[in-house]
Amino acid sequence: MTGWSEYMIRTGRVMAAWGLALGLATLLAAPAARAEAAAEASPILVTPGAVGSGLYQESPLSFEPIALHFRDPAIERVGKLTYLGGLQLRSEDKRFGGLSGLQISSDGQTMLAISDRGYWVGATLDYDGERLVGMRNVIVSPLLDRNGRPLNDKDKKEADAEAIAELPGSGIVVSFEGNNRLWHYGATLSDAIFGKRPHPLPLPVDIAKAIKKLPENGAIEAIATMADGTLLAIAEDGKDDDGDHLAWLIGATTIAQFTYRTDENFSPTDATFLPNGDLMVLERRFTLLQGLATRLKLVKKHEIKPDTVVSGVEAANLAFPFNIDNMEGITARQDEAGDTLLYLVSDDNYNPLQRTMVMVFRLEE
Repeated sequence: MTGWSEYMIRTGRVMAAWGLALGLATLLAAPAARAEAAAEASPILVTPGAVGSGLYQESPLSFEPIALHFRDPAIERVGKLTYLGGLQLRSEDKRFGGLSGLQISSDGQTMLAISDRGYWVGATLDYDGERLVGMRNVIVSPLLDRNGRPLNDKDKKEADAEAIAELPGSGIVVSFEGNNRLWHYGATLSDAIFGKRPHPLPLPVDIAKAIKKLPENGAIEAIATMADGTLLAIAEDGKDDDGDHLAWLIGATTIAQFTYRTDENFSPTDATFLPNGDLMVLERRFTLLQGLATRLKLVKKHEIKPDTVVSGVEAANLAFPFNIDNMEGITARQDEAGDTLLYLVSDDNYNPLQRTMVMVFRLEE
């Protein structure tokens, strides 16, 4: 029996048209106690008293812990990563899902994610020691346009948010596909981000045009912020003549282009800068023959320069029998012990055959 056949049998998954959807789901998950999380207002994200208004709506959530490995739950190491727990999330709220990017507060307590149907998703994370064990206080709120109207009321091309990155002391940048653009929301994880109106991120005309011309379903998929506030952006499908992914450095004094190189049918889905200044890129591969895989590649900070080709080295490669789905978002923080923690989130594409997952790893030396 091939690994792929076993994967299909053991997890009860079936294949659907890929497009945006992977067509994979787990009907037989590892036994685990399911917890019900009552949704309450998160004081870090939402203005007190605002829950229940038109913009801030509670979202009931159920979750269950998940093992890293289908065959052997005792396995918690892959490449340079040590697994620190994960959750499979479910909600009857039809707005919940499609999580494509996330940010985590410095203390690890608050998660802010975005949905590719134009929603913010905020939540409080719970831990047992260093291990992620729960989620509560889930709030779903529409992203607004510049006129204060919910993006989800518009065409999907306007609402397809793919990644977020926090600009230190300034706010949050969101990248969109369909109508390719970068918008800046003037609030941070410590402010009331919900209900904020955006403005376009100021860009030179040539870069704005280049981003606009990227494939509608393969535009800026990965964004991350350097310590000095420079924004790094990588296209999912936009490539140069050598087949390398177009990428930009967008700063107050530096506007430059470089390219990001992948192989083995992988494409970048998100990126995050680590506390030491290095870059971790999240990549995805899905083919009928090879199946689904997630790869993390580490790029040293000195390698990220204008007019260069950046590729990095593999930090981890997860495919069956590792327990993954369509992993699209990544962010990092440093814990009290000085360790670097990586948070990953999956995009279920609002497909009942897929899963929404949040996973935490410690990056080992």
